Amino acid sequence: MTISTEVPKSLPFSSALGSLIEATDAIKNFRAIALLALTFIGAVLVGGLLTMLAGSMSSVLLGFLGGLMAFLVMFYGSNAVGILLMRDAQGQPGMSLVDAVLVSLYTSHRLIAVVFLEFLIVLAAMIAIAIILFVCKIPVLGPVLYTVVFPLSAIVLGVLVFALFYVMLPLAGPAAWSGATVFQIIARLNLIVRTKLVSVILLEVLLFLITSFVALLIFGVIGTGVSLTSGMSAGILGLGGQMNMYSLASGLSGGSGYIIAAGLGGGLLLAAAAVVPGLIFTKGVCIIYLNATRNVDFSASEASLNDGLATVKKKAEEARERARALAEQATAPAAPATPAAAPVDSLHCPSCKAPVASDDVFCGECAHKLK
Repeated sequence: MTISTEVPKSLPFSSALGSLIEATDAIKNFRAIALLALTFIGAVLVGGLLTMLAGSMSSVLLGFLGGLMAFLVMFYGSNAVGILLMRDAQGQPGMSLVDAVLVSLYTSHRLIAVVFLEFLIVLAAMIAIAIILFVCKIPVLGPVLYTVVFPLSAIVLGVLVFALFYVMLPLAGPAAWSGATVFQIIARLNLIVRTKLVSVILLEVLLFLITSFVALLIFGVIGTGVSLTSGMSAGILGLGGQMNMYSLASGLSGGSGYIIAAGLGGGLLLAAAAVVPGLIFTKGVCIIYLNATRNVDFSASEASLNDGLATVKKKAEEARERARALAEQATAPAAPATPAAAPVDSLHCPSCKAPVASDDVFCGECAHKLK
């Protein structure tokens, strides 16, 4: 159940455009079709049934659980499909559906960690820019500084957002499906952003157009069929005005038996119709990732990231040790203060004020009792 990380031979950008058309061959991968169909149908069934129960029981918690279960089925199932299509794009032997699901269950959590780290990077950049903008509130010097800060901040945030939504998020899945670890994914995507941002965006735009065209054809056919079937059902089954898109969409949470059945069946139909565009898009991003990583040495980028993480870890450890030492010092019991002994020559008789010794019992001048 290992995933190959073999890098294909180099292709020019023009050939990469042509190879992206091969994403339509994903419909020939029957294992991927079956697995994605099962994923969509399973998500609809799990989410739909729990939503129906939540509607009948008026339970918000059960409705939330239904949405969560549907998301988990979609998440791990679609990642298993991605693993199958990545092996197909790499020219590697396929694997069984069970093995693909097991690998997905074992590795898909990397995507969650990568997405979390990517948003932390963007958030850190926004916080840093916000601090600089606060500095720009200084009288006289602030407007002068803002003249430089404004365009630089716009460029930094624009590049970060484009890199996040057009490279980091779309290609994080293929990187994980190829067997990369969390930090390898971050290092590789970072290098792709710095070296191939424009070409990757162009390929993704082309993939979007291909997927949209196929989806338009499929959902056009489905929409026509649903409209005709709904009209015939309204007349034959006596549903009247109940057979409309709103009733079908809300049928899972209430309505007659026919409306509930139509809502559930329509959901299964839409899930099945989304299989082909989903396969094309998934294999397309795999091809884009493979094209972006051809003949690219990621060792320097990964080593730089590891060094940076080691430095951050070391500084965090030093800060933790310093904080612990300060805490121990603050909580240590203070030594009791001992009263200073009075000098011998400073003792006087309280009666005649004559000098006396500390061990005298009576004053030598007036015989006043001292102890």
